[in-house]
Amino acid sequence: MNRRPPLRAKLTVIPPHRLIVFLDYDGTLTPIVQRPEEARLTASVRGTLSQLAHSVPVVIVSGRALDDLRRRVGVPGIRYVAHHGLLYKEPGSAMRWLGQRPLRREVREWTRALERAAEGIAGALVEDKGATVALHDRLVRPADRPRLRRLALRALAPWLAKGKVAVMSGKRVLEARPVGAWNKGTAVARLLRQPWARGRVPVYFGDDRTDFDAFRAVQDLGLAVRVGGRRGIAGEDAWVSGPNRLASLLCWLTARVSRFERDVL
Repeated sequence: MNRRPPLRAKLTVIPPHRLIVFLDYDGTLTPIVQRPEEARLTASVRGTLSQLAHSVPVVIVSGRALDDLRRRVGVPGIRYVAHHGLLYKEPGSAMRWLGQRPLRREVREWTRALERAAEGIAGALVEDKGATVALHDRLVRPADRPRLRRLALRALAPWLAKGKVAVMSGKRVLEARPVGAWNKGTAVARLLRQPWARGRVPVYFGDDRTDFDAFRAVQDLGLAVRVGGRRGIAGEDAWVSGPNRLASLLCWLTARVSRFERDVL
């Protein structure tokens, strides 16, 4: 029986000076929590990211709003992709829309519609992210979740019928977002064509189905690494058990890049 090489062996093959690291936030850099505001980056992981970003490009790719993401990570020199691939921000530059910019009026309408749908269902949480709206059901009783989803889709039906909104599912979340052929994968593919990324080998770490588009974007170019969940169902090249193991791996990777730089100098 042939066994695939372990992840560290696969990373060792990549020349450190050609590396580019993409990381999801929730469920990847931080554990999945009951409420979105509780997902905090530890000081040790923040320190590792800061050190790594001094040497290689690091891009955080998340469904969170850009300002929220930047505040939570708080590491100079890092690039950000927010709203599942809709917005991009790099140091020293203005943010760029990678898809159709939504009307704020429409996003507020989606928010109110989902809030009405969630009325009376204990634990349902509606999060207005500015450009998208998330309906979280992690705190909802499992028996109530199918009804909440039906009510949410019914509430969004007028916009769905007109092609004004798209609905995306993630881990215990349903998200209303602007219609368009954009996602985390299209964002990663676009960044890899930028001058600062050309010739680099991408390694993407993610845990949710929204990350699987990015897995496909790095296929045959680098490594797609699944964090947590069931191993082998997302076409990933490698797997780590969760954010704590990923934190250890990032420490090892940062130390390897640092050693390479010392040896070159």
